[in-house]
Amino acid sequence: MNPTLKALQPDIQALLPKLDALYKDLHQHPELSMQEVRTASLVAKNLHHCGYQVTEKVGVTGVVGLLENGEGPVVMLRADMDALPMPEKTGLPYASQAVGKLEDGTPTPVSHMCGHDMHVAWLIGAAEIFAKHRALWKGTLMLVFQPGEEIGKGALAMIEAMEHFPKPDIVLT
Repeated sequence: MNPTLKALQPDIQALLPKLDALYKDLHQHPELSMQEVRTASLVAKNLHHCGYQVTEKVGVTGVVGLLENGEGPVVMLRADMDALPMPEKTGLPYASQAVGKLEDGTPTPVSHMCGHDMHVAWLIGAAEIFAKHRALWKGTLMLVFQPGEEIGKGALAMIEAMEHFPKPDIVLT
């Protein structure tokens, strides 16, 4: 195993219970596109806790976290946050029972059937590991939590709002 990865293993293992709880919480409380208010609040809270400069309400409900760590490239990592207007039929103990409203006000069951709850959880995990191990990297880390991926509105809204942030040298999604 790579020595750096081996050195990170204890912190990764210690973080897994928190990320599991976060994932299950997000899974039980999904939000429709451009309505990810609760999710964005959890994201912002976690990023603030790790020392990131946090900007909320980017592209409506998006969140951007910046962590500067000396001279180097700007690396952007992205996760989407929204859920789908459909019932969950998994039978999981933490299955969604959430009901949201479509744009026209029609009530609909809501569930995370595309894994966006997992996307948010892994990126929060990466945020913590990068913040704790700054000696292993240099540059600026830009974490983007995008709303509205399922309906295509979130990406456009965020692109229009990104002029206030550094231009990434590399984007990993």
